[in-house]
Amino acid sequence: MKLTKFGHACVRLEKDGKVLLVDPGTFSDDAAFETADAILVTHEHPDHIDAERLRGLEAPIYTTAGVAAQLSALGDRVTEVADGQAFDAAGFAVRAYGKDHAVILPELGVPCENIGYLIEDAVYHPGDSFTQPDREVHTNLVPISGLWFSLPPAIEYARSIKAEQTLGIHDALLSPVGLGLMKRWLGEAGGRPYLGLAPGESTEIS
Repeated sequence: MKLTKFGHACVRLEKDGKVLLVDPGTFSDDAAFETADAILVTHEHPDHIDAERLRGLEAPIYTTAGVAAQLSALGDRVTEVADGQAFDAAGFAVRAYGKDHAVILPELGVPCENIGYLIEDAVYHPGDSFTQPDREVHTNLVPISGLWFSLPPAIEYARSIKAEQTLGIHDALLSPVGLGLMKRWLGEAGGRPYLGLAPGESTEIS
């Protein structure tokens, strides 16, 4: 399985001629929207979903109730999923985890629903949360910036999930200096080999 990172939190997975796109948002590169056989969206914030560009694709979309409401005009193309649900998306085995977006400020509470996705029991995308899957994974996608981000929970998240490697995502707010610091901290302190892919770069998931 091939994983390609696009801008911010967007990744594309390719297997057996099929393409699964995860969190194609307003910060994502145009190339992410060229093709998809199925799409996963973790939550309704625009850096994770670009509704206008998604309308240009014909692929089915699996997501939260909040996102489904935004995309109601797409009708049966959109399927709501919930914590603990397992489903098939264009030949990819997917399991959903969690229900809450990370808190940005305590007085604001939980901003919206957020679902993480474990794909092929190999790649885990948490969206805007540090919700953990209930099994080991090959590649753990770790958010490394954001209004809700804090380094200690990110390191604990990387340490707790038994992954062969971690890959930094949710990084549009970081300068090259910040990206370098996250590679150092999440790689060394997180205790797992760390990948900092640039937009358009890929890695193979065995």
